[in-house]
Amino acid sequence: MQISSNLMFDRSSSRMSQLMATATKLNVQIATGKKISTPSENVTVAQQIAEFDRKDADAAAYAINLKLSESLLKQADSTLGQITEQLQRATDLVTQAATGTLSDSNRKVIGSELSALVDAMVGLGNTKDLRGQPLFGSASGTDAVIRNANGTFTYNTAPKLSEIPIGDGLTVQPTETASRVFNSGAGDTLAMLAQLASALQTGTDQAGAARDALAPLKAAGDQVSVVQASVGARAARVDLQQGLLQSTNLDRAELRSSMEDIDVTETYAELSKTLTILSATQQSFSKLSQLSLFNYLR
Repeated sequence: MQISSNLMFDRSSSRMSQLMATATKLNVQIATGKKISTPSENVTVAQQIAEFDRKDADAAAYAINLKLSESLLKQADSTLGQITEQLQRATDLVTQAATGTLSDSNRKVIGSELSALVDAMVGLGNTKDLRGQPLFGSASGTDAVIRNANGTFTYNTAPKLSEIPIGDGLTVQPTETASRVFNSGAGDTLAMLAQLASALQTGTDQAGAARDALAPLKAAGDQVSVVQASVGARAARVDLQQGLLQSTNLDRAELRSSMEDIDVTETYAELSKTLTILSATQQSFSKLSQLSLFNYLR
């Protein structure tokens, strides 16, 4: 009989310990909203959550890079649009100058305006981006377009600009080089326009010089259009990647929640059930502990 009583005490005590441990765990889950509080509780889930943390950090970095790329590409597109407007105005002026009806003085006025357009395009070529760096230049911070004393131009840009990571194994070039913008198959656009402006102001056969410049001007406009189309395609790619990143983030958050977060209603119900059983077990144990050998024999 004594052995049986000890066994009953041991079983009741063990049962209460288990129930109290379960109640404590459920209380912690309700307080934190998480299924596990230490990795040792579920190593597999803990490792997966750690991987989620890494991917969340990568996604946050990619989101910043995508926003930067989006801003730079928009600025590049806008600036290229302004350069196109300047080239269109230059084409209109050169077309006028190519006619035989204008006087030399009129062509000199056109030459002066062309010179001003060249200055404007040099300024656009040296536009600073939102980081204070040359939009169409290198990372050194120096001007992208340098006007030399002899009337030529130097483009202080690398053959290819550095790219920005926007996803796992994905990068994007966020802007363009000034040399690609202003160099077409017909040569250096700015140098050609500067020379034409000078010829219209001081040279002879001004109408002939203007006519000779029309084809290179068209090539120059086509080149800027090609560059702008490339920028637009990259902007569309960035926009697509932003959408994919947001979708992936949502999917990962849902999966993480299913592995990590508790169902509050279900957990409260489980806690209530555990506490009810614990209370009943405690009452039974209390009655059992009050039994004496005399009461038992009776």
